[in-house]
Amino acid sequence: MSKQSLVLLHGFTGGTDYFNRVEARLRLSFDVLVLALPGHEGEAVGPDTMEGFATWVMEDLERRGIDQPIVIGHSFGGYIVSAIVEMYPEKISGFGLVYSTAKADTDEGKQKRNQNISRVKEIGVREFVDGLVPGLFADGADPMLISEAKELGYMMTVEGAIRALSAMRDRRDLTKTLSNTSVRGLILHGTLDPLITEESAFAPQNERILFRSTDSSHMGMLETPDAFAEFVEEAFAK
Repeated sequence: MSKQSLVLLHGFTGGTDYFNRVEARLRLSFDVLVLALPGHEGEAVGPDTMEGFATWVMEDLERRGIDQPIVIGHSFGGYIVSAIVEMYPEKISGFGLVYSTAKADTDEGKQKRNQNISRVKEIGVREFVDGLVPGLFADGADPMLISEAKELGYMMTVEGAIRALSAMRDRRDLTKTLSNTSVRGLILHGTLDPLITEESAFAPQNERILFRSTDSSHMGMLETPDAFAEFVEEAFAK
């Protein structure tokens, strides 16, 4: 019997290695594909809207012959997944938002995106990543994990970073979409996450969505990989 396809989408300034501590375990239950998103990890610059990224992902999966996958996104990747649930619900069998939210940016959040766009233009990707990535991890996190995450971020281009930041700034609130969807879902929150509050993460109200937390910051798939994989299995493994 063939395994269910599980597609993993990394976060902003991230890459496929974001999932290297959970991939082997998940492969026991799923046929796993980790995608490198446009503008990241050396990939060509792509869209500047969440809808554009969602279309890119689904067209890529169609070219690969992947039908009815479970699509899970971390942070920025989760914003893309929310758009996929809105635009292509009939083409997926499950979805996950991990350390992410279906809500739109607040006015303050939009202002910070604009400031980050200006910073990337001014100082370049490398210095921007050096300032961003350590804050994604909990205090006392393995320095090697932080270093590896920085190396992934360095592979972005300035234009790739600007387009991703613009897409995040302009994304719409899809809480109602996720509350009303009939697609099975998982929302995973880090109890130490300084970027996504529990209230923001768990905003959708839907009995088909499993809500769970890990004792991690924003990078739970690296900080608490066993708990991360366990909750994915709980939500979707048959």
